Amino acid sequence: MATLAHVAMYKVCDNTCLDSAILVGMDAAIEDGADVLSPSFDGASVPFYKDGIAVGAFSAIQKGIFVSCSAGNAGLVNSSLSNEAPWILTVGASTVDRNLRATVYLGNKDLPDNESLFQPKDFPQDYMPLVYPGLKGVQHVA
Repeated sequence: MATLAHVAMYKVCDNTCLDSAILVGMDAAIEDGADVLSPSFDGASVPFYKDGIAVGAFSAIQKGIFVSCSAGNAGLVNSSLSNEAPWILTVGASTVDRNLRATVYLGNKDLPDNESLFQPKDFPQDYMPLVYPGLKGVQHVA
């Protein structure tokens, strides 16, 4: 059975876009019971404790809310990635016209093909555990 989601938009920027306003909007969405947050802001890469989106996203994931953000719009410039906190699914587009296959070897012997621009030559072929930190420090290992 399909579940209908409640969709809401929160305006947090006027002429300027302050971290404090973004945090207020994210906190409002969390309090309103959002299941997913998808803020689409970019900016300079800063330490997580100074990054309003990273702080707001951390609050959201502690309540089980999925957070997906844009990777930024600065283009092909070194250090142009935004929203790179490890608890955020950061999504970016590209104009690469080729398929860069990255096969994931799963413990159940499935071999799903994915794409990745990062393909280190020395990546181990050993099975690695999938670790989800969980809520309140409880770890789940697959």
